[in-house]
Amino acid sequence: MKWIFLILTIITLGSCNSYNRILKSDDYEAKFNEANRLYDTEKYERSVALYEQVYQRSPRSPQGEVAFYRLGKACYAVEDWYLASYYLAAFQTKFPYSPKVEETMFLAAVCAVKNSPEVSLDQHETEVALNELQNFVTRFPNSELLDTCNMIMDQLRFKLETKDMMTARLYAKTENYRAAVVSAEQFLDNYPRSKYREEAWAILIRNSYHLASNSVDAKIEERIEKTNERFNIFLVEFPNSDYLREFEGYIEKLKKVNVPVSNK
Repeated sequence: MKWIFLILTIITLGSCNSYNRILKSDDYEAKFNEANRLYDTEKYERSVALYEQVYQRSPRSPQGEVAFYRLGKACYAVEDWYLASYYLAAFQTKFPYSPKVEETMFLAAVCAVKNSPEVSLDQHETEVALNELQNFVTRFPNSELLDTCNMIMDQLRFKLETKDMMTARLYAKTENYRAAVVSAEQFLDNYPRSKYREEAWAILIRNSYHLASNSVDAKIEERIEKTNERFNIFLVEFPNSDYLREFEGYIEKLKKVNVPVSNK
């Protein structure tokens, strides 16, 4: 066993010495060949430094194109999404006529998707991913990847939709009635076919009622009318809703509110 361990150690050290020797040498053909060998044996991280040197030496050569392409693919393989996104997105600019532009543009968009955070966090990266996928679909409308793109875009849109719903819920929970009303109205405008539509209406009417109930004299009549109007729309859209009894109770209470004579 000791001999086996010793032999493996010698082989490893020899391999490292060989790699370092090529890395520091001026033989760019050897660098390119070694980078390809490492890449093909899935030693992606070790191939990166060599490919970077090859590309820097000959950025417009066929070897430079392969090196830059494989830089992006190597970073993608080790799930370094930000660095992979940089190389893959830049590939189409540096090599606009390459047959690999479609692949790299799609993978750059996938990197943006991978960077999309969980729904409770800021969704700027999700919006970036949506834009990149839309740009891909626009540029390659006949791509075999079109259905995949549309499926991913639907998932990202639902994440944004859920995030906006969470915002409306938070305003309602913290009794920020005005903000809850505004966010619920915006949600209904932005997502007319949302699975959360009934809940959004519930937040809107409930907080519209509380806003009217706690209103200053100058605005109370207007807010009562607005609550009644919203309830009537909800009644048409959701005639069998479980919220109806609750909302009917609100309307009955608002009928008993004394509106100042000066506002009538």
